[in-house]
Amino acid sequence: MHNRQANFGLQSGVVEIAGQDGNSRALYNQYNGITNFQPRIGIAWNAAQKTVVRTAYTVSSYLEGTGTNLRLPINPPFEHEEAANYTSLPLPGSTLSDGFLPFAGNVADPFAGATLRVWDPNVRPAVSNQWNFTIQQELNPSTTLQVGYVGQKVTHLMVPMPYLQRQLLPDGTTAPSYFLSGNPTLQNEIGQISGTASNGNQSYHALQAELQKRLSSGLEYSVAYTYSKCMTDSSGYYGNWDGQVTPTSPYWQDLYDKKAEWGPCYYDAQQILTSYATYDLPIGRGRKLGSNMNAVANAVIGGWQLNGILSLHSGFPQTISAGDASGTNSRGSRADCLAPPHVFGTQNSPLGGYQWFDPTSYGPAAPGTFGSCGVGTVRGPGLHTLDLSMSKFFQFTESTRLEFRAEAINLTNTPILNSPNDSLGSTLGLIQSSQGARNLQFALKFLF
Repeated sequence: MHNRQANFGLQSGVVEIAGQDGNSRALYNQYNGITNFQPRIGIAWNAAQKTVVRTAYTVSSYLEGTGTNLRLPINPPFEHEEAANYTSLPLPGSTLSDGFLPFAGNVADPFAGATLRVWDPNVRPAVSNQWNFTIQQELNPSTTLQVGYVGQKVTHLMVPMPYLQRQLLPDGTTAPSYFLSGNPTLQNEIGQISGTASNGNQSYHALQAELQKRLSSGLEYSVAYTYSKCMTDSSGYYGNWDGQVTPTSPYWQDLYDKKAEWGPCYYDAQQILTSYATYDLPIGRGRKLGSNMNAVANAVIGGWQLNGILSLHSGFPQTISAGDASGTNSRGSRADCLAPPHVFGTQNSPLGGYQWFDPTSYGPAAPGTFGSCGVGTVRGPGLHTLDLSMSKFFQFTESTRLEFRAEAINLTNTPILNSPNDSLGSTLGLIQSSQGARNLQFALKFLF
């Protein structure tokens, strides 16, 4: 970039130009600490003839994608933001030959009203420590039971930091931001600071159990259950979500109170059960029943296979957002919790849909205060689906055959409810959409 990028001292507010005054061209400090030592250790012990004990520990790191917050080259003084409104022009409007509308801003002062992108010079890659301990027991020659504990601790997660947020004082008034306070002229002139720091944390603990039967006598199945808890103060700024998963704001309610942001991960489903089974029906040639049936009967009722998948999980946590009553320009403001959360479930609403939880448990924060609600105070609907399929092969020659499949996705047509509205207002707690209605499909595949 020919050193045409700028960062800003978090406290001093001094403009730091790449490659000048002792600044590195990257404008952040290289880190060569213990995170460059990333071991992977695993141990397996055959404790008894049919019992195996396993444990493992690993360290890994990753520098998260950072979107606009890494775009130091578009900071002033090298770049300034311009806007022109063409909607008020009479038709047929303007053409390229007319040129652009004159810029009404202050080109001489590129900092006026600008959004600064600030990168913490001591940013570090996220570091993930993971460990597990499992015991596997053979119940019979084809069936095993495995029970284990899985843990994870992640540090230095990326958190978006709107450094211009004002400080809330005990008397309900506000004071200028602590950041860039060494340069009050710049602090008062700019419009916003879009910052990034690697100060987020996450923990995960889970009990995992799986009963698995390998294929024998035409039957194969697996049943897996997880009971877990995931906590974080960084919900994540990057990625996409929809349906049942609605993350809390990636921004902290109070930039200066990190502890208040510790809560459930937005994708934390505390209980998960998944199961699949494959069963060759014992009817037809070469099977227990009808092993000598004629070709016509075998083609109709023989050789069928059943497949099923059962998926169950509890609901995801939701954070109740509200307008900013603090006067600090909070970008992650939350509501006041007036009573413990009360989940109705599938209770019909006069507005249409379901009133999933009681909206009277929440209200706006008083002026000059932050909302008292924490992160993830109520949970949305879970998931209950059963998929089933039947399939059969029709053998024509040694090398050619036809496969027929009939599949029912969400066989029971159980509604998969989307997350309830989590913004304070008349529709708070309301679910008005769902997904995944029953879907029947048939397929033919010719193999040769």
